[in-house]
Amino acid sequence: MPTFHEYTARSFGFHLNKAARLIAQRLSHNFKEHDFEVTIEQWRLLLYLWREDGQTQNSLALSSNKDEPSVSRIINTMEKHNLVVRTRHPHDRRTNLIYLTETGRNLKDGLMAMGDKTNEETTQGIDLEDLTVCIRVLDKVIDNLSALN
Repeated sequence: MPTFHEYTARSFGFHLNKAARLIAQRLSHNFKEHDFEVTIEQWRLLLYLWREDGQTQNSLALSSNKDEPSVSRIINTMEKHNLVVRTRHPHDRRTNLIYLTETGRNLKDGLMAMGDKTNEETTQGIDLEDLTVCIRVLDKVIDNLSALN
């Protein structure tokens, strides 16, 4: 049986998870440093709403790989901060559509700039070819795991 060090030294998932957590921490730091009072969870939902406004909570949950109760809690907080509003679906009264408010729409440029800054900090010193290969490998991992669900 391998030791913790032996296992983690060769574990793709361990390294990927550690990198993802550090990137999220850095992005959160950049948000706070520039007075954006948005969490990483809210940021993820905002990204999908900037792409397509007026989505269902279920659609946002699927896109963000979060369960619906978690998405509902995040949306509750976003509503309190006037980033989104819930409206009844015109054809299905049981379903809410989530729309950005003007405040939510106006955050896009600033938060995207923080995302770009974080990406630059994250990939500093990495050769473009290596980065391209890394992204291609990660896309393949995503495809592999998505096919299993």
